[in-house]
Amino acid sequence: MKVETALCNNFYLLMFYRLLPEKFLNEDPIIKNKYMKRMPRLLSVLLLLSVITSCGKHTTPQPSPAELAQSYISNARITDSVQAAAVKVFVNQLENSSLWSKFLAIYPMIGGTTSSTKWNLKDPRDADEAYRLTFHGSPAFADTGVLFPTIADYADTHLNDNTLQFNNSSISYYSLTQNAISGYDIGCNDNIFPYNEFAIYHAADAAEWFGYHALAITPAVTKGFFMLSATENDVKRYDNSVVVNSRGASPKNGSTNFPVLIGNVARDSVCGQKVCALATIGYGFTDQEVITLNQIVHDFELALKRK
Repeated sequence: MKVETALCNNFYLLMFYRLLPEKFLNEDPIIKNKYMKRMPRLLSVLLLLSVITSCGKHTTPQPSPAELAQSYISNARITDSVQAAAVKVFVNQLENSSLWSKFLAIYPMIGGTTSSTKWNLKDPRDADEAYRLTFHGSPAFADTGVLFPTIADYADTHLNDNTLQFNNSSISYYSLTQNAISGYDIGCNDNIFPYNEFAIYHAADAAEWFGYHALAITPAVTKGFFMLSATENDVKRYDNSVVVNSRGASPKNGSTNFPVLIGNVARDSVCGQKVCALATIGYGFTDQEVITLNQIVHDFELALKRK
């Protein structure tokens, strides 16, 4: 299509270069013969340049957030009007709050099946490079979200932590479970530094995120929206938008070269066993952005009647 467009757009230009000399060349056959011999090469060069120029001007338009929301709804086969409306409002609120661009992956965990909950709202293609989830083990699927009951149960995001910016990144997990079970809920690897793993509740080990280290955090409330966010000057943990712990210094560069897992992390012996109603991976957030996001997520879960 691009080549055809280039040929069409430059047809008259090529004809101009081809015909103009005929009018002004003198009648000397020797001069005319030399010129005509060079004309095919000139035309070839002009044609090639026109095609290259035309190709550079044509770009594939990116889908709008509203279009991505509709693709997500279609691909996940969401037929419930309440759920579909909730997704559209959720995306619209993120866009209007200038937060949509802060994410690489958003997993709403809607539908209650493997095929409905695997999709990444930010890029709803059925491909690893779109960070579509691949489930392992026997997770429990329900309208409320996904439960990963054992260390064999998890979802692979295919998003490697070495693709994240160490000083501009975040992960989050919306839990619908109140429990005091120690274990990781989202992250990379418990045996390879710098680990990059997040436990909502863990009495015996630490949450780690690009230099952030918080040992034995045991919150009284394990339901709601939990996030680790790294920015240029700090790494913070947020429990329902409240800063409960921070590194107090700039993040440290490094990665495990493992993908982010949901429901568990690699090389670990325990998991948090908390129903995941939403998980995200993206860029770093300011305190105010987390407050805004927390409210949007809570409204989303309320619209889905999961609160």
